Amino acid sequence: MEAASSGADRRRKSIKDKAKISLRKYDVGDKFSHLPLTKASVLMPLMVKDEKLHVLFTVRSMKLRTSPGEVCFPGGKSEATDRDEIATALREAKEEVGLCPEQVEVICRLVPGIDKMGSLVTPVAGFIDDTFQACPNPEEVSAVFVVPLDYFINPHLTLDLKHLQQRSDN
Repeated sequence: MEAASSGADRRRKSIKDKAKISLRKYDVGDKFSHLPLTKASVLMPLMVKDEKLHVLFTVRSMKLRTSPGEVCFPGGKSEATDRDEIATALREAKEEVGLCPEQVEVICRLVPGIDKMGSLVTPVAGFIDDTFQACPNPEEVSAVFVVPLDYFINPHLTLDLKHLQQRSDN
């Protein structure tokens, strides 16, 4: 039993290490931090589950003024107390789904985009443990779920909804 467990741990580590190497190739660091736009960040929480990469998403609460019901990553606007884009993403993930910063292994910042409000949104990629149990803030998040990354990489795959890990408090 222990040998099987250590084999699974090695495979999980290998999957994670390969993903980290690939992601770091796209790390932009603070290259875009100087741009004179309103800043926001999102956390792209990755996990290895069932020997595959998965990504965590949230569904925005219907109580929100902007983009209610949209599927997104945890994130939001930068605040004056945020040191950088990483700090913004981690703070927002804590506020929205109860993910503590120390539960995230930050890998990199990816190329930002400009959202419909004109904010510069920086994606921050990081790994979380597959045992993470989200505690959605019902004022901001109506559901949390994970999807295999393969679903986005291989368009011929279909998503089996009964296998989605979901937590909804609304």
